[in-house]
Amino acid sequence: MRAKQDIELLQEAVKAFEAETNLTIDIVGEGFFDNHREIDGMIELPYQAGRLGVEVKNWAQHANIGAIANQIKAMPVEGMLVADYINPAMAERLRKLGIHFLDTVGNAYINKPPLYIWVINKKPNQAHKQLKEGGNRAFDATGLKVVFGVLCNPGLVAAPYRKIAEQTDVALGTVGWVVNGLKEAGYLLDRGKKKDRRLTERQKLLERWVEAYPEKLQPKLKLGEFVADNPHWWEAVDTEKYDAFWGGEIAAAKYTGYLKPKMATVYLPEARRGQFLADARLRKAPDHVGAGNRVKVYGTFWRPDRVNANREIKDTKAIEKYLTGVAPPILVYADLIATGDGRNREAARMIHERYIAEHLRED
Repeated sequence: MRAKQDIELLQEAVKAFEAETNLTIDIVGEGFFDNHREIDGMIELPYQAGRLGVEVKNWAQHANIGAIANQIKAMPVEGMLVADYINPAMAERLRKLGIHFLDTVGNAYINKPPLYIWVINKKPNQAHKQLKEGGNRAFDATGLKVVFGVLCNPGLVAAPYRKIAEQTDVALGTVGWVVNGLKEAGYLLDRGKKKDRRLTERQKLLERWVEAYPEKLQPKLKLGEFVADNPHWWEAVDTEKYDAFWGGEIAAAKYTGYLKPKMATVYLPEARRGQFLADARLRKAPDHVGAGNRVKVYGTFWRPDRVNANREIKDTKAIEKYLTGVAPPILVYADLIATGDGRNREAARMIHERYIAEHLRED
């Protein structure tokens, strides 16, 4: 684990479980690697129900459930979410996804025969409610733009603050807050020398960004949801004409050839929205239209001329033409994971394996 508070959160959740159920859970490991993947902890369940790997999440309510589920399912051992607090709605969604969990107020779901535990509606006390998230600026809406930039181009983090601000299209003052936030969270090593900053735990940082993006930044980018009469409307669209980029399932289909897109996601400058909608013959989506038929339109938040997909890929010559008009792999990965859909999760895994994993490997 990166932080002492994560260990304390795990210990507190185990105590709450034991107080609620009169059963004992043993913590048998803290912060280790299995098959090159970090696991926050390992617990031993009662009744010889076996062991579970642990993923600790503080302020889990502010994270995307699809992203959390993906992290748990991607663990090299059967996993469990341990969080500060899981409200009833989130608990039900996690149960339906088959995700075991504990929180620090006694809520729990474990389905490991012969052990079955399902406790909800335990509420945090007043002291818990008064805790503050800590205000890590690296993971607010503006900070996420900077984090995206350095994930796409890790060498950028060593550049002067002015250069980072220019590349990620944020105010100069934002960069200092983000750098400090990354250091505090254990994602940045800064030796205090010129150009001696570097990212650490890049995969964990990616996961943190993927969790936060759908909740903190993406809603601020939303330009509307629309529908088309022709389900194949997007195939005839020249995205370059509108400075637009496919995200989500269409982008995944182009990167992997695996998906047949059901839902469209488009990123474009707000000023080009009207022309795009008119030319594509899209109309505002009525409330009754299912998610699978919707076209989600968002504003671009990155500088395509400076932070682009090609920087994430070792052999750009092989796929540069293929990527024209497609959002960067990290953003497409986040779009897919956020849906919680099994097909999309598999496509996201393929994108991560082909375009992201090597790129994020530690130096």
